[in-house]
Amino acid sequence: MKKIIPIIIFILIATLIISFSILGNIPRTATLKFKLLEQNNNNTYKYKLNMYTSNKIFRYSDLFFIFLNEKNLPSYIKEISSTNKGYTSLEIISSDKLDENKEYQAEYIVSLKNEVYIISLMLSYLLLLIIININVKSLKKRAVFLYLSLIILIIINAIIKVNINYTGIFLLISFYLIIISNNINPPNKLNNITHQKIILITSSILVGLSNIFIINYSYPLVGEDISMILPRGYSLLTYAKNNGIFNIEFASPLFGAGLISYPNPQYDQFSIFYFLRYIMPFWKAYLICVFLFSIIGFISFYYFNKDVLKVDFKTSLMSAVLFSFTGYYIHHIMIGHWTFLYHPLTALIIYLSFTDRLNYVIKILINALTFSAMIFGGAMQTIFFYTCFTLLGIAAILFKPNKKFIIQCLSIILSCLLGIILSLSKFTQSVYFGRLIERGNSGLHDNNPALIFRTVGNLLLYPILSAASYIKDNLGLRWEHDIALPTMMIVLLIFISLYFILKSSKKEKIEFIKKYKFNIIFILMFLYIYFDIFFANGLIRSAFTKLRDVNLHLRIASTLIIPILMIFSMIFTKINIWNNNKKIILSIFIILSTTILYYHRFISIQTINTNYVETNIDFDDKVFYSIKSNHDKYKVTYINNKLEIYNMIDFTNNTAYELNTSRLPYESIYGYGLETFKAKEEGSPYKIVDGKYNFTDPRSLIFFNNNFPQFSGFNTNDIDKLNNFLSFKEVKWEEPKYFTLSNYISALSHIIVISILILYFIYKLLKNIIMPHKNNTI
Repeated sequence: MKKIIPIIIFILIATLIISFSILGNIPRTATLKFKLLEQNNNNTYKYKLNMYTSNKIFRYSDLFFIFLNEKNLPSYIKEISSTNKGYTSLEIISSDKLDENKEYQAEYIVSLKNEVYIISLMLSYLLLLIIININVKSLKKRAVFLYLSLIILIIINAIIKVNINYTGIFLLISFYLIIISNNINPPNKLNNITHQKIILITSSILVGLSNIFIINYSYPLVGEDISMILPRGYSLLTYAKNNGIFNIEFASPLFGAGLISYPNPQYDQFSIFYFLRYIMPFWKAYLICVFLFSIIGFISFYYFNKDVLKVDFKTSLMSAVLFSFTGYYIHHIMIGHWTFLYHPLTALIIYLSFTDRLNYVIKILINALTFSAMIFGGAMQTIFFYTCFTLLGIAAILFKPNKKFIIQCLSIILSCLLGIILSLSKFTQSVYFGRLIERGNSGLHDNNPALIFRTVGNLLLYPILSAASYIKDNLGLRWEHDIALPTMMIVLLIFISLYFILKSSKKEKIEFIKKYKFNIIFILMFLYIYFDIFFANGLIRSAFTKLRDVNLHLRIASTLIIPILMIFSMIFTKINIWNNNKKIILSIFIILSTTILYYHRFISIQTINTNYVETNIDFDDKVFYSIKSNHDKYKVTYINNKLEIYNMIDFTNNTAYELNTSRLPYESIYGYGLETFKAKEEGSPYKIVDGKYNFTDPRSLIFFNNNFPQFSGFNTNDIDKLNNFLSFKEVKWEEPKYFTLSNYISALSHIIVISILILYFIYKLLKNIIMPHKNNTI
């Protein structure tokens, strides 16, 4: 019987949809009332029309839109406005003067709303998975059917033209219900390594897809800061096509009439994202980075829990979901903070730092490459610093007074130092440039304890408020403060902690403190350093004076994400409040509630907060292919007052190939507000102003001296440099020798490290092929 019920429900849904669609197209009569809005000069009248129907089913409702039957309109209706079409109140144009006190008659039809199709599609998809679950016992085959059904779902969405993002949340819910919950009994299914890997890989892919669904929800409308990074991306692409992908773009003519590019800490030449943009349009490369890094972060944090924290499969999977669905990451990449693309790689670094699967040399090399990727990705002052700081917190939690732990800590330090050597080219120039600038808001130099209380308060309060956002979201503007920890995790963490404090005896508390005394001491030290960053005269800002000018405290709460998740994972496993079956059910509930709130919140934010949908990039593909075909023909010829994003359409002008540069860019230079930025005059770059060309000489932004006063234009004897610069051609900027040396060190060290890793993995592969009977672990 249970095999037949899903099929019956599926047939019933299909029958109802088809029946309502056919019956809705049968014309029925509605009563119309009109109210004159205005009389036009061409003897026509604009009316507001209200429709009244007597039919109790086929009328405007949660199921149906209502439309006048345009095949048989009354003669007095000349035109129907597209405004409010589908609703009972709309606007029409009439050539007759209608009596506002009279009731008129007209035919109407109804059409099912998109939401009905979406809900029906989701139910059908769930029924399909239930049928698969009943009839297919092999977990491998279930996974295959899951992917096939997902492809079918996407195709159907495309045909009926409804947004697949509405169904994204349903994909994960149905997956965990059908695949995981079905394995509760017998429990040994979840102990099968093959089954675990299938669930892990499938979950990671769905998590990656879910982030893409959310980010791409309102495309081509995207986050406000995309308007800043997109022109930088196009400039780098044009320069790379002209001069080679490994040639450094020291500065760009495309925004701000000549601004620093490579030395700017935020820009991402030679990053993973940069190389992807060389072969595909900007937005596609952005989505691929999100997809790949989400998968890497999910799998890395799963194995960190499983191998390092020694928790079971279910808890490890739950922790990976909690890490991936912490809103901090999605907040920033939705708004367009491209440096945060690399945030999930923090989980990879942490896993490699403490796992025993790899030898120390290989761990150091891989971590160093990952650190280097962060720095080249423009994340030196965000993700790179916060990852290092997070490692301090994890080391405090995992501290053990033995030789192995000391070696692990030394390997972390070495990997960080090697990462700086690998990225020395970017690191040196960014630090050199950074010493010239200030970065921060008012209050940054204060010793204000309120900043600490606000941060800690947000850490605990925002997850609770995010649950309220299921009804109405008021938090969308606060991504700087909101790390959006999963709500159920925080609630359970507080509950379990209180349970232990209240239920444990005094003796148990003393034993706990004795057992973990070193960990508690180091955690307190870590928290002291964490709080110290908020004080201008604290140890950190006093020791590193330049940090006084760096906006660290706004996002420092992100360093607590993984330590808090670790603590939750460990106490969820070790404190026996629930039996095993209840823990499985609870872990599934945590996964589902986290998924629902995450999806709802970050989709609904886009309908509430325009900052997430402020920039229209519908020209992205066209610009990419224009640059690909005509990169050597473009030249900046005019300085205008437009925002730089509005100048990007110039790339599609394939007749003149003339580009405009913005006089006042979105963000002038990293750390310079527009009030301190001296913009060039509107007009030609070749215009002479104060004895210099009307275009900023990049040397005046970083090497400024008597020859290059700050913000000055090109000297008149530098016409060749200016011409090359305006045409995205290589320019010899006469940089300091140690800049050139750092470039060679970065290039050579990358070649050496990557070669060692390739040879190592080839060796391990051959060894496993030759001696497959030995259980080699790498």
